[in-house]
Amino acid sequence: MKKLTYLISIVILMGISFSCSKSEDSNPTTDTPGPKFLAAKSVISSSCALSGCHVSPSNTGGINFETNATIVANGSLIKSRAVDLGTMPPTVPLSAAAKTAITDWITAGGRLTD
Repeated sequence: MKKLTYLISIVILMGISFSCSKSEDSNPTTDTPGPKFLAAKSVISSSCALSGCHVSPSNTGGINFETNATIVANGSLIKSRAVDLGTMPPTVPLSAAAKTAITDWITAGGRLTD
């Protein structure tokens, strides 16, 4: 009887563990991008992922924003430099709408899916 109670307890605890596990893990190479990510990516593609900046072959600062995975991995840095400090892009500051798109994406978790 003790073994049965012990086994049932383990099964219940495992069930609770699995039901409470995070489902936020996304795969930037296979998941469908959400609207907030797509809005931020549009800004990044038109303002950062340009020839001589964050695209091949130059990859300024060693960062290439041609892939979703790189954009997601650098979301906080993008917000910091482009929105908070306003130092990127170096030639023309982002519009208020562009800054809002990046901020909204980061505030929502900075994930591919939102």
